[in-house]
Amino acid sequence: MDTNQIGALGYAVSTIVFVLLTILLLSGWRRRNQSLLPALATGLSVVWAGVWAASYFDLTRAPALLILVEWSRGLAWLFATIAILREIADFPRLRSSYAVRVVVLAGAPVAYFLLTAKLAPYIMLWVTGGYVAALMTVLAVEHMYRIVPSSSRSGIPYICIALAGIFLFDLAIYVFVLAGVSIGPEFYGARGFVNVVFCIPLVLGMWRRAQTSQQAQVPRQVAFYLFGFTIIATYVALVIIGYQYVRNYGGQWSAVAGIVLVVAAISVAAVLFASGHTRARVRVLLTKTFLQYKYDYRKEWLRFISTLSRSGLEDVGTTAVRAVAQIVDSPGGVVWIQEDASDPYSPAGSWNSAIPNIPPIADKTALVTFLRDRKWVVDLEELKSYPERYDNLQLHDWLSGDDDWWLIVPIFMGSRLYGFIILKKPRIVPTLNFEDHDLLRTVGSHVGMHINQAESDKRLAESRQFGAYNRLTAFLMHDLNNLIAQQSLVVRNAEKFRDNPKFIDDAIDTIAHSVARMKRLMEQLSSGSKVPASRLTDVNEAIGNAVSRCKPLRPTPDIEISSEPMLTRADPERLTTVFEHLIRNAQQATPEDGEITIKAKASNGAIHVSIADTGAGMSQEFIRERLFRPFDSTKGSQSMGIGAYQARDYVRALGGQMEVSSSVGAGTRFSIRLPAGD
Repeated sequence: MDTNQIGALGYAVSTIVFVLLTILLLSGWRRRNQSLLPALATGLSVVWAGVWAASYFDLTRAPALLILVEWSRGLAWLFATIAILREIADFPRLRSSYAVRVVVLAGAPVAYFLLTAKLAPYIMLWVTGGYVAALMTVLAVEHMYRIVPSSSRSGIPYICIALAGIFLFDLAIYVFVLAGVSIGPEFYGARGFVNVVFCIPLVLGMWRRAQTSQQAQVPRQVAFYLFGFTIIATYVALVIIGYQYVRNYGGQWSAVAGIVLVVAAISVAAVLFASGHTRARVRVLLTKTFLQYKYDYRKEWLRFISTLSRSGLEDVGTTAVRAVAQIVDSPGGVVWIQEDASDPYSPAGSWNSAIPNIPPIADKTALVTFLRDRKWVVDLEELKSYPERYDNLQLHDWLSGDDDWWLIVPIFMGSRLYGFIILKKPRIVPTLNFEDHDLLRTVGSHVGMHINQAESDKRLAESRQFGAYNRLTAFLMHDLNNLIAQQSLVVRNAEKFRDNPKFIDDAIDTIAHSVARMKRLMEQLSSGSKVPASRLTDVNEAIGNAVSRCKPLRPTPDIEISSEPMLTRADPERLTTVFEHLIRNAQQATPEDGEITIKAKASNGAIHVSIADTGAGMSQEFIRERLFRPFDSTKGSQSMGIGAYQARDYVRALGGQMEVSSSVGAGTRFSIRLPAGD
């Protein structure tokens, strides 16, 4: 390969590199408006390299064209350098010193050259113009590196290295010509490769200087296909170069080796193109690396935080779903949360969507296992069309059979699957890419932290309520002491005035008043403020005692229990109180002609107790929002609203579980599971 072929190759490669850089600058790289001038400079560099490559192939030798592209390229990079300098420094202050240095360094050599050189006029015009443009660019680069504050140097050193390298090489060539030194064609042939080498720091500098701009962007699809065509063209060029090299230096096997090389290259390209996985990875890589992102992440984050901040402790689930749904224009959804690591996933809120009337989702279901292991956003439309992508995941009928559901977004707290959000399908279903999935996973984790913090705030508020309750208890004890003092006074005066009818009447009135007052106080107190020691307790006996205490009320429960003792480790009085509370609630919610059934059985190392009634029932919203909330009662001042909370809390303290199933007008069933005692 002779010097002309090497020179042509260098300029051809330089043309391709500058095409790529121009596309990158025009495709919306996070740039300011001044960065359009660097794009113009790289575009003119494409023309410059292309004209030089054509001249080596004898396609053009027009001196005027060479002079035009040389001057245009040099001036374009000079203006681009000044534009970047204006962007980051006070350039007007530099004009005087800059002009003096240009005149001093350019005036004498150019004058000497014009007076002494015996060259063709077009060569003298080319050399003088090229020398002045290269000198001005180098001086501007030096100013830029020296003047720019260190706080503004993001990417500037790389740009300075690149431009200084490119134009110092040009400047050296022009200086040799101005000085009358003869140089060989290899210097001109090397210019293409020099530009390619210094394009590497130039790309790094432009990348680091890039900042988001929403103006003058090439559409993503156009930029992407331009990238694709450029890569294909580069691949074809490399194959042709390899083929020519083999033909020229392969000896007697050159013809066969060249054919094999071309066939192998075509085969490799075909294999890569036929692989959907490879195409997808290349597409994501190019999009992530070079193209403008789909989202303005600053705006999306501000909107997301603004939506979450509008929620209170009561509707945190609703706003969490809304914050995630608005990112992909979903009209609604439901969020499921796991309060404790061993609990099933239960609905924690919804937005513009009814909560499915289904049991809590167990921790070991296929969906939960898939979300925990893969950490993917599940696209239900994609799952139906390509189930193998999701390992043939099998979903519940209520989820797979409803066409309104669209996406399942996992919510992680660290490595724990804290919950998930199921979003509804919008009217126009968009095609999601890696940005959508990455963003949904990110906001899902933030939503998990937000919901968890809200739950912690609720528990803190409940603790404060219990503190207030303890203070209330102290006040009630004070009133009881006053009542005791009144009764003591009656007892002390009885011996002296027992025969006085008027004293008897007053004593009866005092006692009646005290009884009524104590009754009101006792109705507000909850038993079991202390935590007695647990022991083996017969659940059958606790149920029987609870039923006996509730005999004055109707309807009377029907009991279906085992004749054999069913032992669990608990405090007998507190366990009896749990059953008593649930039975009384059932009696109060059920008409006298209704039915209450109590069943208890032991199986698989656990004791199962159910208390069912045919009463008024409860809505799912009431169960979720109010049933187990302390100090929230539907009975007015007659109840402090902690009975159901205390019952469930004590069952959990024993290592058991309490679940509720109910429908308005169809009755309620409380199911309790207690661990069997040793």
